[in-house]
Amino acid sequence: MSEECQFDIVLQEQQRLSDILTSIEETARQNRAKIASHDAYMVELGKERLESVSWREKNSLTEKLIENDKFDPAKYLTEFTMIDSPYFGIVGINDSDRRIGAKEYLIGKQGFVSHDNKALVVDWRKAPISRFFYDYDLGDEYIETIQGREREGVITRRDTLEIAKRSLRRMECGDDLYDLAGGKWVKNAKQFHSTTDTKVANQDHRMVDIVSLISPDQFHMITSEATDGCTLITGGAGSGKTVVSLHRLSCLQFNDPERFAPERCMVLMFNKVLRNYVRQTSADLLGNTRVDTFSAWALGAIASLTGKIIKPVVGDELTAQKKSSQLSRLLTRYVGEVQESDPLQDLWRFYGQPYVLEALFADGKGREDYLAELRRRYAVRSQAVSFADLSVLLRLCQLREKDGPVREALGWYAHIIVDEGQDLSLLELEAILAATDKRNSITLSADSKQKILSWVAEADFDIFHQNLKEIGVNSQSLSVSYRCPQEIMALAARISNREIEQVGRHSGVLEYHQAADEENALVLLRRLVETLVSEDPHSLTAVICKKKSDEKMLHKALTGINGLHAQGELTFEPGALVTIAHQVKGVEFANVILYDPNSRDFRKSALDRNLLYVCVTRACRRLDIVYWRELAAGLA
Repeated sequence: MSEECQFDIVLQEQQRLSDILTSIEETARQNRAKIASHDAYMVELGKERLESVSWREKNSLTEKLIENDKFDPAKYLTEFTMIDSPYFGIVGINDSDRRIGAKEYLIGKQGFVSHDNKALVVDWRKAPISRFFYDYDLGDEYIETIQGREREGVITRRDTLEIAKRSLRRMECGDDLYDLAGGKWVKNAKQFHSTTDTKVANQDHRMVDIVSLISPDQFHMITSEATDGCTLITGGAGSGKTVVSLHRLSCLQFNDPERFAPERCMVLMFNKVLRNYVRQTSADLLGNTRVDTFSAWALGAIASLTGKIIKPVVGDELTAQKKSSQLSRLLTRYVGEVQESDPLQDLWRFYGQPYVLEALFADGKGREDYLAELRRRYAVRSQAVSFADLSVLLRLCQLREKDGPVREALGWYAHIIVDEGQDLSLLELEAILAATDKRNSITLSADSKQKILSWVAEADFDIFHQNLKEIGVNSQSLSVSYRCPQEIMALAARISNREIEQVGRHSGVLEYHQAADEENALVLLRRLVETLVSEDPHSLTAVICKKKSDEKMLHKALTGINGLHAQGELTFEPGALVTIAHQVKGVEFANVILYDPNSRDFRKSALDRNLLYVCVTRACRRLDIVYWRELAAGLA
């Protein structure tokens, strides 16, 4: 076969893309003309009404203005915003119904209907059609019900495309891969492509749009018709829990926009880093849906309920006790026994109850001093609320208000996504559920291997899960890790003492670098970072350590390296950064260097094993372990 012939398919798709772009531009031009014509007519009617001296004529013109406003084309002519990348998939079918026969659909992030009313691009959230792309492989037979009609046939084509800045860059067609490299098309030069490759190509390491890479299992969860109650998604690191949750909400908002309007939905992430990471993606995916941490949301919710602006103090010696699941039951008891109108005074009185003090001070030590402090706070009407108090205060307000004003004050959320549920206390989980409307629609993701907060009891999530059965739980499990290479997941399994997870990735790099002492370890580390950054300046390398004090020291040791991020700054631009283990849950990097994960810093406790598991499973390509002391259990 000649070189020209083997690239015919590329030429055909370039022509198709050109035709689609032409249609998009022509449709936009005609839509603008329709809107301008309507606006001009409305201005003219308004002018006539203003100049009229007859009240009958004024009334007639007013009726015309009202009537024509109903047909304002700006209200129904949706702007197509994905013009730089109008579609990402092509699926072909040969349907047994002769009226349909052979047909191809383009799958995109936004549907497009041309000015002559032809559906040229199908929105990926339109499951009856997009299911052909996500659920089937080339040559598969299908049986589907679409618009009440049974459809059957064969999948004749299933291609994935990469289009950027209105230009075709890549095509995966069955076993063949076409890449635009150096201005020239090459065939089968590289057999694997991942989200990491996309990030490197775009020089942007935020959470990428992975709509074209959704697996059949993920697609089933995303498009599930179970919208009431809780959808619980479990799975290991890199299995796509967060991705599925976000795309599921996007699907709900697309298919039922009245119920799941962006202002009636919310996404709650584990910490500020993960919140910022997700915010970068969610603008296109979820519009202006709120993405926040539990603490930030709780502060706003408390302000809505009480009219008080709370500024929490940092640090609370009773954090673990205030996160205890016991407080859920004790709050219910207290609300039934004691009346108090002021929310903060209510909080101090609650903490001062004998049965609450017994729960907070099981051994009795410090109880009397704390009670004296509570009495002082009550007397001076103190507002010294800590971050540990937020869930208690919010839940107390909710129980006081029950099912009425509280839900109205919080906006009656139609759907809430809760990420990393295993690290939320029972009170926090209950407060989130109480903020939903009566259909209790939430998507909750969790992984027990990634529980890293010592003050949250492991049993809390199990208790909440059990309680969820009253409202209905649809449990889903993701079993394949798409992020990490095989070698890294094998190490992760050894760390967690669990069976190795199924891996959907190619091989990667796992290397150990032993130094004689700390000074030599820092020399090794600097040399390694310099090498990784120089070999691929568009990738992102993370140096992860356990302690905050080490973070500052390591950043100083790496000063001067090209592309090193500012100290304490966790952004997703190319280069290298230094951060601590507790900051990286939920995010990912092309390369991870784990600095001196020794047995003293990472003990044999379940929490430290989980934290180590989280660290190693952030790596998409390679993991390097630089050390000079005895390695933590599971690494050796």
